[in-house]
Amino acid sequence: MIPLHLKLSGFLSYREPAEVDFTTFHLACISGSNGAGKSSLLDAITWALFGQARKRDESLVNLQSKTAEVAFTFAYEGNIYRVLRSLTRGKTSVLEFQIAENGDP
Repeated sequence: MIPLHLKLSGFLSYREPAEVDFTTFHLACISGSNGAGKSSLLDAITWALFGQARKRDESLVNLQSKTAEVAFTFAYEGNIYRVLRSLTRGKTSVLEFQIAENGDP
């Protein structure tokens, strides 16, 4: 799996929308102070793909947000996939899985 793009909002420490474009670099180091959101980026990917991260309940939703949303786009075996997962307080999570036609994201 090759990560291409990650977009998240209202997820753990990310109240405001944030995006990471993995296509702009070949090697990265995630660094920052405690609570800056380093682990949250990895949790967002695992939550989008598998529906669970370190936490599995509404505690994934930022305390000042109503909804957590993660969109993760990746390439695998010549195809491009996008997984969108969201969780609104008091509701069940929503999952959407997309496959790009002809490899176009």
